[in-house]
Amino acid sequence: MQKYSQIYKLGFKKAYQYRANFLIGLVSVIFPLIIQYFLWSGLFNSSAENTVFGYTFSQMISYVFFASLTTKIITTTFVYEINTDIKEGGFAKYLVKPISYFNYNLFSYLGEKSGIMISSSVLIIAIWFILNNPTSQAINIANLILFFIAMSIGLILNFVIFFGICSMSFWMIDASGAIFITTLVGTIVSGGIFPLDIFNEKVQFILHLLPFPYTSYFPVSILCGMIQQADLFQGFAMQIFWIIVCSAIAKIAWSIGTKKFVSIGG
Repeated sequence: MQKYSQIYKLGFKKAYQYRANFLIGLVSVIFPLIIQYFLWSGLFNSSAENTVFGYTFSQMISYVFFASLTTKIITTTFVYEINTDIKEGGFAKYLVKPISYFNYNLFSYLGEKSGIMISSSVLIIAIWFILNNPTSQAINIANLILFFIAMSIGLILNFVIFFGICSMSFWMIDASGAIFITTLVGTIVSGGIFPLDIFNEKVQFILHLLPFPYTSYFPVSILCGMIQQADLFQGFAMQIFWIIVCSAIAKIAWSIGTKKFVSIGG
C-alpha cells in the first residue's frame, strides 16, 4: 500500500506543479458561462412564468456555473495517457511490474484531484457565500457539505466509467477520437453543461438509468437546493451502485483487452 501512497503524493504534487494550467482552465469556463447567461436571460425574458424547467433564473445561473466548475474538477485527463500507453506499447512495462495499472491510475488521479479540489473549494465556498444571502435561500450549509461529499464520490465514479471506456484502445489503432466524442457526450448527459430537467420525462428516465448523471447533475442539484431530502439517500446509493458495477465492467473489459495486447520492441 505504501507504493500507492507515494503515487497519490506524486499526483497531489502534479496538481500544484501544473496549477497555472488549471487556473487558466477555470478562466476558460467564464466564456461559455457568458454565452449561457445571455441564452437563459433571453429564454426567461420571453417566458411568462418566473420559472423555466422548474428553475428560477438565479437557480439556473447557479446551476450552470457550479456544473461547469464541477465538470472541470472531475474531468479525466488520464484517458489520453492510457490510450498512448496502449497504442505505443508503454502499457507493457506495467505487466511486468508488481503494481496494478488500475490502482496506479486511480491513486494518481485521486492525488491530482485532491489538490485541485482544495484549490477549487475556495472559489466554490466564496460563490456560495455570495449566493447564500437573506434574499436567496437556494442553498445552505448542509447542501454545501453534502455537495462536496457527492462530488468526491462522483469523482471516483467518473474515474471507473472512463477507465472502462479506455479499454476500447485495445481494439482500435487510435481511440483518441472515440474517447473525445464519448467524453463530450458524457459531459452533456451528466448534466455538466445544463440541467437534465430541460429534457422531457422519457429522456430524463433513460438518462437516470445511466451512471453519468451521478457524477455532475446529482452533486450540483444538491448544492442548488433542487434535490429533496427523500431523494438524497437514493442518489448516494446509486453512486455507490454504479461505482461497483462500472468497476466490474472495467475489470472484465481490461482482462479481455490485456489478452489481446501485443507489444513489439521497446
